[in-house]
Amino acid sequence: MKVLMDTDCLIKLTKSMLKELVCGNFSVIIPQIVKEEVVDNAKEHPDAAIIKRNIETGLLTINKMESSAQKGEDAVFAIFHQGKFDAVCSDDKRFIKRLRLFDIPYITPSVFIAILLKKGKLTMKEAHKKLDSLSPFISEDEYNAVKLVLENWRIQ
Repeated sequence: MKVLMDTDCLIKLTKSMLKELVCGNFSVIIPQIVKEEVVDNAKEHPDAAIIKRNIETGLLTINKMESSAQKGEDAVFAIFHQGKFDAVCSDDKRFIKRLRLFDIPYITPSVFIAILLKKGKLTMKEAHKKLDSLSPFISEDEYNAVKLVLENWRIQ
């Protein structure tokens, strides 16, 4: 699955230590402006060094398409329409409303956990641990929705 990721999602996955697992199982592309926001303009943050290393090792790919966008979300939106991507990854509520309006498929950080469980890349126990590690960075609604999915998964 080839996905475009915005700044918000990338930072949350990094802080919760989920990014490597996600990037190892999905083809994750970020616009140049997202790299600038999280690496070039945030060198004092430990997350910046981790993300820079992920780019250097090829775990994350920079999209080189030209965009006049001033914000990561705008670049993601424009690039999605230019390339062959399966979904956009974001946790920004306003941006998600825009994606819905244009019928663009999207994945929030916590939904990756359910997808990885379904693909057999996580056990149920690991999925719960990953969701708990992500919980400080996501809304209560998002947390509860994925927790419900995990609980119902056992019933199936």
